[in-house]
Amino acid sequence: MRHQLIVLGAGLLLLLSVFGCEKSSDMATQPDLGIQVTSQDQAAMGSLIARDPIFTTDAAALSDDVPSLSKMGAAIVPHGWGRKIQNASRTVTYDHVDDTTVIATVTNTLTGQVWIHIKQSPNDTIIYKPLAETITRKVEFRQVSIAGFDSLRNWRMVAVSGVQGGTVNNGLIIQNITFFIDDDTVSVTNPLDSLFQFVRGYKHWGVRELRPNHAAQFKVQVTVKSTDPDSDIVVAHRPVWFSHGFAYGRASMKLLSSTSNGDGTFTRVYENDWKWQSAFVGRYSVYASAITRQSIYDDQTPFSSNIWALPYVVE
Repeated sequence: MRHQLIVLGAGLLLLLSVFGCEKSSDMATQPDLGIQVTSQDQAAMGSLIARDPIFTTDAAALSDDVPSLSKMGAAIVPHGWGRKIQNASRTVTYDHVDDTTVIATVTNTLTGQVWIHIKQSPNDTIIYKPLAETITRKVEFRQVSIAGFDSLRNWRMVAVSGVQGGTVNNGLIIQNITFFIDDDTVSVTNPLDSLFQFVRGYKHWGVRELRPNHAAQFKVQVTVKSTDPDSDIVVAHRPVWFSHGFAYGRASMKLLSSTSNGDGTFTRVYENDWKWQSAFVGRYSVYASAITRQSIYDDQTPFSSNIWALPYVVE
């Protein structure tokens, strides 16, 4: 199965090919490998991960620190909600696929609080719930050299997967995420099994030219399976660019369809779209976060979420 990673540029949009990848067995079961991955190699790959924005912006992308955002659709309490991420940590494990390939699994753990703004008379109230979410990606490294003493130069990050994450007690399931940019589409049903290659050069994998100030039309769509007879809370977190920089913004995803599966579950499709006109060079992700309705509308129900995301590059 092949997908594509979207690359934006001031004058170009590169569609990067995506290859499915199967997880290899542990190194200990592969005694015939010609090259061993040393602790220095793992440290070098960890350093490349730690400096790459794809792996370092989850907390900023998902955090909503000011309790004045996103009024709910219903004209009742709660009036607004958001994540306040206070701590982030990262773990990385390595699977040696062959002599020159390593697949690293990167898990970011985000903890903090969910704030819920409740309209009450005479004064508004803000309640808090504990937050603990994980964000997991896979990244493929290729060994490009075995000479010299600088392990950072020995390994190159060649591909990254989508994101799969959320809370442990996720009461709903995202089944598909589709990212549209103009007429191009990336759609996956298992983000961690879809590796998006970083491809350089204008003649690789569907080169496409854009005018320098081309206003590209973006859209993200997700399919969610839920047991709640009421619609869930589904939001997109995506970069918003300004003249002096960018920040991640949150936007509600509108419900397109809802179908009863006849077994007490419902399949719903949600969508959000926006336009891109100018951007800063870098690596970004578009997140879709599905949250059970009772996570926000019931002050006793634990917060429950499912998060998927897809990467893209501006260069």
